[in-house]
Amino acid sequence: MIRRAAIAVALATLATPSLATEWVNCSDRDGQASFDMLLGALDVISIAGLTISVGDQVWASDVAYGPGDPVTVGQAFEDADTIMVDAMDENLITKIAELRLFKTSEGDATPVFAGTLRIPGHGAWAVSCSGP
Repeated sequence: MIRRAAIAVALATLATPSLATEWVNCSDRDGQASFDMLLGALDVISIAGLTISVGDQVWASDVAYGPGDPVTVGQAFEDADTIMVDAMDENLITKIAELRLFKTSEGDATPVFAGTLRIPGHGAWAVSCSGP
């Protein structure tokens, strides 16, 4: 009986919505710079993938997300009002980009994200985001 219960719990855990992911796409109004992140559906921020671009320069956390230089999440923070993400090179030595967002929603409407994107050596932009 205990063994069946343990198996049932294990199978139920595999079927949770936390395995779902959705892209949040952030860019400036002129399309000069973008920061796209694949978010997991967890109670805490969980970034499964990144793609960042400015001009002809592109970074991607995996070739499945497009061509580009390697990039990884250095740190990420989310609370009820903000999202902050630092993207780093694959060796976690050089900061590639800083994304700072405010978020809000009303009722059952899709949340709205807007803030700033800074890519050291390239510039800083006001960005708005679309996504989940």
